[in-house]
Amino acid sequence: MPRPTLGYSVAALCTGTLLVVIFSALVIWFRSDLRREIHLKIIERDASVLYPMALQQLADSSENEPSNASRALTALLTSARQKGMLAVAVFDREGNTIESVPTNQLFVELSTEDFLRLQAGTPISRYYPAFPLDQYFAGISSEQRETPVLEVLLPLPRPGSPAAQGFVRYYIDARPLSRELAIIDGRIDRQTTITLLVGAALIAAVMTGAAFSVHRAQRIVAERNERLTRANFELTLASKASAVGQITSHLIHGLQGSVEGLRAVVASGKSDPSNPAWESAADYTERLQSMIRETVALLGDASANATYELTGYELAAMIREKNKDSAAEKGVLFEVNEGFAATTDSHCGSLLCLIASNLVQNAIFATNPGKKVSVSLVDAGWAIVLTVKDEGSGIPESLQKHLFKPGRSGRPGGSGLGLAISQLLARQIGAEMVLLSTGSDGTTFRVTVPHKD
Repeated sequence: MPRPTLGYSVAALCTGTLLVVIFSALVIWFRSDLRREIHLKIIERDASVLYPMALQQLADSSENEPSNASRALTALLTSARQKGMLAVAVFDREGNTIESVPTNQLFVELSTEDFLRLQAGTPISRYYPAFPLDQYFAGISSEQRETPVLEVLLPLPRPGSPAAQGFVRYYIDARPLSRELAIIDGRIDRQTTITLLVGAALIAAVMTGAAFSVHRAQRIVAERNERLTRANFELTLASKASAVGQITSHLIHGLQGSVEGLRAVVASGKSDPSNPAWESAADYTERLQSMIRETVALLGDASANATYELTGYELAAMIREKNKDSAAEKGVLFEVNEGFAATTDSHCGSLLCLIASNLVQNAIFATNPGKKVSVSLVDAGWAIVLTVKDEGSGIPESLQKHLFKPGRSGRPGGSGLGLAISQLLARQIGAEMVLLSTGSDGTTFRVTVPHKD
């Protein structure tokens, strides 16, 4: 994995982990707050139910004992006989204990804090999950030392007056309340777990998508940078090729006369049977002059914008003529198909022949004597397709990644410019040159030249 991609992945992982931690902390905080609020409402619910009953009992008792407030308050002790009621204690308006039921309560008094809150008219509800019964009641066995208890303290106002005439405290068996709170806590815990899992999954999905998007954007940028680098290289190569072409044009024109004179001198000694080297020199001079004439013609056509039509048969014949001698010298079988009847302009055809000659020369070099190099030139209807196949040992894998870049070559002492220039020439005529296959049974290149509309 490239280092930038690894860095983005680590950053995405750290960001995702941080988001999950923050989300989990918020959910747990909301869960605790919600749990506390629900507990408070349920605990206050019992007090709100008990308060009207206590007031009604006090009102009924006050009607019977209008002149004795303490006796009216003690009427509330009858509530101790209700199911689930553990103890009841009544206090006067000064906070002093009047009476309590049952009588085995150890300490029956109001704390200063509770007294002040009750004087302000505020009911008090407290839930004790493990209330120490042995500290508040005498004669409690060790098996019953702790139990859930709800403590409710109520202010008792005088009829027709906001001032309190006394207070009452209830100790209620809270085991049903404890079970209800446990059920609610279980539901809250399940919802919290589901929320955490779904939230973490969504955060992971979003961060994964973001990481893939960043990786994709990075890959696109890298591809575009690579294309830009390749385009700059091709522009540089094209500029150099243009300059070299101009220099070559001057050199070729200068050499043309010299080679013509050399050919005349060599031809004069060709008839001397005592020196067979003259005949070989004459043949080489003839080939050199033919190459110069071809180059001059191509340069002249390009500079004068002179074009003419070439058929596929003519292109195939040109490829065959240019490369048959090299194949014969190497002892390689060389085949070119007949071509086709459709025509193309001379500029495109000449460049295609140059590309084909470069591919064929590479194929001949890679093929052992007795093996075959074949060239196929066909009209596919929408394009001209040139295929060059050899029976060599294939292109090494280390060279395949840099196949169309200069500086790497499979030939000893080669510069690797041949395929790079051929690729550039192919793009000049809108063609595509690709390596179709390579291996121990040979290599195949294909050049596709779309027809011009």
